[in-house]
Amino acid sequence: MSVRAISFFILISFLSQPARAEDAPNAVAENEYDFSWLDPDKKIYVVQNRKYVKKQKLELAISGGLGIGEPYRTRRILLPRAFYYLSESLGVSVFGGFNSNSENSNVAALASVASRIPAVRDIQSMYGASVVWLPFYGKINMFNQILYIDWHFEAGLGQVASEIDLNTTIGNAPRITETSHTSFHWGTGQKFFITRNFAARLDFLAVYYTAPTGVDGDLTSSRGAVEETYDNYFVTLGLSYTF
Repeated sequence: MSVRAISFFILISFLSQPARAEDAPNAVAENEYDFSWLDPDKKIYVVQNRKYVKKQKLELAISGGLGIGEPYRTRRILLPRAFYYLSESLGVSVFGGFNSNSENSNVAALASVASRIPAVRDIQSMYGASVVWLPFYGKINMFNQILYIDWHFEAGLGQVASEIDLNTTIGNAPRITETSHTSFHWGTGQKFFITRNFAARLDFLAVYYTAPTGVDGDLTSSRGAVEETYDNYFVTLGLSYTF
């Protein structure tokens, strides 16, 4: 093939390429899709495009749920929260938790066969702050409707107000001791967009703290204070509003 023929072939190939977004007479706006030359059917666009954005926006949420994993207590929690999103994938959060704790049927079953019951430490209230990471944004086709989802992970520090009944003998008067402790928490959850502002939330939160535990009905022993790491897990459902 001659040099002239090769040059002519290269010129024709170049002229036949689709125009780039910046060469078009009416260039798309900064936030619109500008890769139509690469994805003419918009298959990538459909997956990646975010219908609901949250960068530099405030979200307020209220959730309620149950504590899990404690064999001797039924635990309920009310959890108001605030989020501020620095970007689409990073934000910060603060929360306050208010707990209701009650003995479950396992305590009654234990009391029926023994004269002693365990000393259980309960969280009465808590608050904390988290760094929030949102690596996943998804879409689900449900009943021919597109449902948009954010999936987040978080970790941070806080404070818990706890109480423990040091009396472990059936029939004796309660000996309630209340203390506060620094806590570490982590969590994950999903937000399901209902509208641009309203969303439903499903969240999991784990809280850990170290506190003295009752030894022979006291917070101290001959070896000094005995401490234990307590873990508490909560699953909540709620609603949020993004401003």
